Amino acid sequence: MKKILALCAVILIAGAGAAVWRHSQPEHYGQSFSGAPPATLQQLARQEVSGESQDVRIEGQIVRQCPATGCWFYLDDGKGNQVKVELGKVVPQLPQKVGDRAVVEGRMVMMGDEAVFAGNGVEFKR
Repeated sequence: MKKILALCAVILIAGAGAAVWRHSQPEHYGQSFSGAPPATLQQLARQEVSGESQDVRIEGQIVRQCPATGCWFYLDDGKGNQVKVELGKVVPQLPQKVGDRAVVEGRMVMMGDEAVFAGNGVEFKR
């Protein structure tokens, strides 16, 4: 009986540890990160958008997101700089994450007459 209780306790502790570990990991969608250099949203705002843009990694808080599929969102750096991130071509549907932090790799592109950050992959942090 003691062996059964001890085994149950070990299984319960292992399960709880696995759940905590899983919950603490960022959620990743899209392509794996390639190690692109970091950039600030302020740097992106000053950058001229051209076909020669390099991939960079940006981070910020999601302040607005597509209500239907979550495929685009606005990142804010907390200093008054925002950028629209478009992921619809890579990940057509994302969970709603307004208020969470996100790290995105991609590049600035023109979509119509609007400059947006076309993401290749995203990680949501809790």
